[in-house]
Amino acid sequence: MIKVLGVIPARYHSERFPGKVLQKIGNITILESVYIHASKAKTLDRIVVATDSEIIAKEAERFGAEVVFTSSMCSCGSERVAEVAGKIPARIIVNIQADEPLIPDEAIDRPVEEMLKDKKILCATSATRITTEADLYNPNITKVVLDKNGFALFFSGSLLPFPRIYFVKEKPFSKRIGFLKHIGVYAFRRNFLLKFRTFPSGPLEKYEQLEQLRILENGYKIKVSVISKDSISVDTVTDIRRLKEQGHG
Repeated sequence: MIKVLGVIPARYHSERFPGKVLQKIGNITILESVYIHASKAKTLDRIVVATDSEIIAKEAERFGAEVVFTSSMCSCGSERVAEVAGKIPARIIVNIQADEPLIPDEAIDRPVEEMLKDKKILCATSATRITTEADLYNPNITKVVLDKNGFALFFSGSLLPFPRIYFVKEKPFSKRIGFLKHIGVYAFRRNFLLKFRTFPSGPLEKYEQLEQLRILENGYKIKVSVISKDSISVDTVTDIRRLKEQGHG
C-alpha cells in the first residue's frame, strides 16, 4: 500500500461548462496544467486521472498521465475518487480538482502534512485569503468559515460570514475582515473516503452544490490549512479569459 495517492477526477459533461478541462490555456489543456502543478507536490507518491470519458482519457494519456476508468454514475468528484481508492490502496487519497489549472503545491502538501501529523484528522483541505471584492461576491468562489481550531464550520457560494457591522456603517470592503476562499483539494484517509461514498446527500449539499457539505452534514470534521497562494477555478469562459489576462495563456 502506498502512502499518498493523488487523484484528479475529470468528467467531460460539466453542467456549467462542458469539456472545460480540455480547454487550452496557452499551449496546454487545463487538465494537463492541473497534472503538471500537482506533480510538484512533494507529498504525493503517485498521481492518476479518474474519468468515465474516453475523450479525457485520451488527453491524459497523451501527456503521460496514468488513467483509471470509473463509473458514469458518480455524483461528485469525491465519489469518483472513492472508486479509485477501492482499486488502488493508499493510506491517504487526495482529490485534486480538475478545473484548478494553477493549483499551488502547498494546497496539496499542507493538508496532507496535517494528516500525517495528526491521525485523528479524517479529511483536510485548503483555503486562502480573499483579497478582492469581486471574488467576495462571486457565487462561483466558495467561501469557508472556521472554528478556533481550524476546522470548517460551513462552506458557501454566498458572502460568508456576513459582515453586518461593515454594511451598517457603509464601510468599503476590507482585507482585514479575513474572508477565506476554499481551494479544491480534499485529502482523505482511505477508510473515511470509502465511508463517504455511503453517506446520503443532505439538503445543504443539494442547495449549495458543494460535495464537502456532505461531510459536515453527516457529523464529521474537515481540517482547513490556510495557505498564502491563490488558485483560480475555471467555471466559465470568463475564468479562462481572466487567466489569459493574468499572463497564463
